[in-house]
Amino acid sequence: MYGKTLIILLTCLTAINPAVAQETKRPPAIWGIAKMTFLVSDMDMAREYYGRFLGFDEAFSYPSTTGTAVSFKVNDRQFIEFIADTQAKEKKRLVSLSLETESVAGMKRYLESQGVKTSEIIIDGAGNETFTVRDTWGNNIEFIDLKKEGLHHKSKGQFLSERRISKRIHHAGLYAGKIDDNDPFWIGIMKCGEVLRYPTDKSEPAVIQYLNFAECTESIEHYSPSNENFSHPCFLVDDMQETVYTLKERRGKQKTGRPSIGKTRRWLLNLTTPDGTKVEFTEPYCIK
Repeated sequence: MYGKTLIILLTCLTAINPAVAQETKRPPAIWGIAKMTFLVSDMDMAREYYGRFLGFDEAFSYPSTTGTAVSFKVNDRQFIEFIADTQAKEKKRLVSLSLETESVAGMKRYLESQGVKTSEIIIDGAGNETFTVRDTWGNNIEFIDLKKEGLHHKSKGQFLSERRISKRIHHAGLYAGKIDDNDPFWIGIMKCGEVLRYPTDKSEPAVIQYLNFAECTESIEHYSPSNENFSHPCFLVDDMQETVYTLKERRGKQKTGRPSIGKTRRWLLNLTTPDGTKVEFTEPYCIK
């Protein structure tokens, strides 16, 4: 079935533009969300909030083009990273969303064939192969190959605190000025599929939309209306009540928020860091 679909697709492309059809191949696989990087006004605040309060271990740091990146580990393939900037509260705090791909060079060729402006491929300060583009709304999207000799891969089996409030990033919330059912980057070029849209009636403007990649279950969330600091990690938790109670016990001066039932019919918990950055939690199942 897939082969027949591909033949039909290539035939259609050839009819439109033979040169593009010859050059454009299906993009390399996306294996999931590798990391999200944010500006923080104070690294001690990040250590207090993400380390003590949420329980993630600080694993390592490395130089980046934006500043020193300090990495907190969610699991062996996912990280939350922070770069100190005293003006962070007044800026767009998402530095980048990093997606793991099996071929950085192949992804770059594909995106350029689609007219996307890309940065040069580099080996970053952690030893990984990467390049960056911007999505429809100006979010920096990094494509990354976590090399075996890189700091992230070398940390395998380490910095996995039993205190961490979650063991996986479920989805990445990304700022969008408005939700486009035919988003030119995520749907048109990245070939994301729509997992959920609310309302389901496409004659009405979308309020929420989840997009996924073919090879993995992690997704992109767009919400409307939103501001440029809507971008956030959403952590998966097995039991929201236990999560709420654990955070209550650890809170100190931190605010814990109230759980709610989202439009996806799952328990959600939304928190805000002292910088005003959103942090979300979700259960994997709809309520019964």
